[in-house]
Amino acid sequence: MSCAAMAGAHPRTLLGAAWAMLQPAADVEGQHLQAHAACRLGDYQRARRLWEALAQDGDGEALEQLVQLARRAQ
Repeated sequence: MSCAAMAGAHPRTLLGAAWAMLQPAADVEGQHLQAHAACRLGDYQRARRLWEALAQDGDGEALEQLVQLARRAQ
């Protein structure tokens, strides 16, 4: 899913996304939330770093998000 497609899974507003970025990511769900928030805010490098770490641990959703980011960059 693209960042826009994940609107229901993370804050819908820029203020909500900024708030999510300030929260500690204690678990995988929190890391995904922060990555989606970073994407929403246009911080694609941070989103990529978060999703790369998750993908290295075998997270399929994170790998899919990395593919979407690569497609967006083309």
